Amino acid sequence: MRTRSFLFIMAVLWLLVTGTLLQWSVFMYKSVIYGLSMSNFAINNILRIGFGITAFLTGMWAYRLKPGSWINWIFFISVGLLLFTYIGGKSFGGATRWIVIGPFTLQPSEFVKYSLILFLGKMYVSKGGSGTVGIFWKSLGATIGVSLVVLFQPNLSTAVVLILTVILTLFLLGATIYQVLAAGLIAVVMGVVAYRNFNHVRERMDIFLGRNVSSYKASQVVQAKVSVVRGGIFGKGPGMGLQKLGYLPSADKDFAFSNLVEEYGLVGIPGGALWIIAAVLLITWIGLWAAQRNNDPFRQFVLVGFSVCFFTFSFVHMAVNLGLVPPTGLPLPFVSYGGSALVSNAFALGYIFRGVLAAKG
Repeated sequence: MRTRSFLFIMAVLWLLVTGTLLQWSVFMYKSVIYGLSMSNFAINNILRIGFGITAFLTGMWAYRLKPGSWINWIFFISVGLLLFTYIGGKSFGGATRWIVIGPFTLQPSEFVKYSLILFLGKMYVSKGGSGTVGIFWKSLGATIGVSLVVLFQPNLSTAVVLILTVILTLFLLGATIYQVLAAGLIAVVMGVVAYRNFNHVRERMDIFLGRNVSSYKASQVVQAKVSVVRGGIFGKGPGMGLQKLGYLPSADKDFAFSNLVEEYGLVGIPGGALWIIAAVLLITWIGLWAAQRNNDPFRQFVLVGFSVCFFTFSFVHMAVNLGLVPPTGLPLPFVSYGGSALVSNAFALGYIFRGVLAAKG
């Protein structure tokens, strides 16, 4: 158990250090172009990491709590903030996903994914915790409801991956293959409807299928692949990537993985592709290991859900950067720049870490 705890923390720190190095690399370019202050950048990162540590410790503390009304409050507040983005949200890049609170911006969709898992975990316990068969459709209904709110921001990627996360979590905890197949069919139907009725969905699918290669977003996908190819085995070196110089936007956010591979390649330390993939897999595996050795139904559900959520969002980000799935706007946990993502993921991994410490066997 001590070995797993140590490996878990090392994997989390590895991702965090890698992300800090990437953001510093991108900032060097931005500071010249936009005249940004280096001291402000440093202070901002210190604050982000400080909030992240606080969230991690809060997650460890939350592990001790039994399912109760606090879960309902967290879930409905996060959904309420999500709805508020339609009224007083901040728009960027054609999407309205952020709420401005003084000097800070908050992205509610980052918090709703983990609050939903807590809410479903409480539902799971209310049915005796004997399996997910009895709550499968109720859980999926609640997930689709939340996902629709996210979709209309618009934020297709988070909506789709959230549904995938819940289906996979329910399957790992006992849902039947027939339920999963039926849910998959519903997801396909929803995808077809979204493709026919939402321009941003149609655009991204057409790019993936090679039907819209002249658009701006299509060029992003191409440049992301160029980054990976340029990186090779050992990369161009820290800070030496070229795609961040205006060729590939969101170099420290949506395309963080591609920029890391350009600078560190496949095996360069610490941002090489294989090291990032290994860290994500290690964190996920240890989380599922802890869930398997937990006798409390609620904690077991949440441990599986948090681990699967971390895994799916991480690997969809990397798959997008490699051109394996349609382009989305998902961050890479602990690597991509963003305070809301860092805090929400830190809370989840803090909860998992406490579960690892409490695991039996």
